[in-house]
Amino acid sequence: MIMTLKATSVAGLLLTLSGLEAIVHLTQEKSIDFTLGQDVQILCRRDGGSWSISWYQQKAGGTPTFILADSYRASGLPSRFTYTDNGSDEYLNINGVQAEDEAVYYCGCIICQSHHSAADQWAPHTKTSRASWMD
Repeated sequence: MIMTLKATSVAGLLLTLSGLEAIVHLTQEKSIDFTLGQDVQILCRRDGGSWSISWYQQKAGGTPTFILADSYRASGLPSRFTYTDNGSDEYLNINGVQAEDEAVYYCGCIICQSHHSAADQWAPHTKTSRASWMD
């Protein structure tokens, strides 16, 4: 079964604190096609700095739920979910993707600081969906 990973490529700012302008940008790739059981990497790219990225999963009809950040894992998160960080790029890895992993995935940087700016910064989402369900 083929599944598709989709995302918007434009990053947006959700909130600035104390009127300061944020200069942190996070982006996610547009789409990845994969089959069940395949290893998948979802990219989150930082435009600079070394802030901690948090990953969130939103299943159909639900709200975004924290799944992973650095050494912190959500209780009950399957071991197939891991992350790698090479400086500017961070990846959410799903080793042996399962049908129940179909969801919208967000990367976020909460209270990121760059020079004298601070903001809550989120990248647009990456959505996994079965190819047969796509328009």
